[in-house]
Amino acid sequence: MFPMILACTSPPPDSGGSPVLDLPEHSECLPSAGDSYSDAICQAVVDEAGRQPTVSENKSGMPPDWTDPRLNDPEYRWLTSEVKRCACRCCHTGAFGGAGVYFWNLEHQPVWIDSASGWSLSVLGGWTDEDDQTLPTDDIDRLRALIEAEMDRRQGN
Repeated sequence: MFPMILACTSPPPDSGGSPVLDLPEHSECLPSAGDSYSDAICQAVVDEAGRQPTVSENKSGMPPDWTDPRLNDPEYRWLTSEVKRCACRCCHTGAFGGAGVYFWNLEHQPVWIDSASGWSLSVLGGWTDEDDQTLPTDDIDRLRALIEAEMDRRQGN
């Protein structure tokens, strides 16, 4: 279902012999769990976008907890792995300076999903009309169940 993305292409004739990165599109993902775009690819994606870097914050409304059980939850680890195998990782990782960090940041500590607002979670799960923003996963039901559980947690249910 997901296209294979090549990291480099042959240098174009006028490039001085430098290889050119073949950058993934916004919603492209690598085919296998555990795969991840390289830091060089992600930095190039962010540089190509040319948007201003932003900062993230805790948008969950919950106090940070370094003993949070989600850190060891297989579903949370699955979600993190799914995000990291997609181009989403590039603009939503603070170290790369992407504009998407404002909406949620994979480096937010202790639990990255706390940096996402309820609206951002709805977008990630595909419950909004935002074009090309739903996490491209083969298991949308699993993704949505995890997001619903997170929304319930935030509301104290």
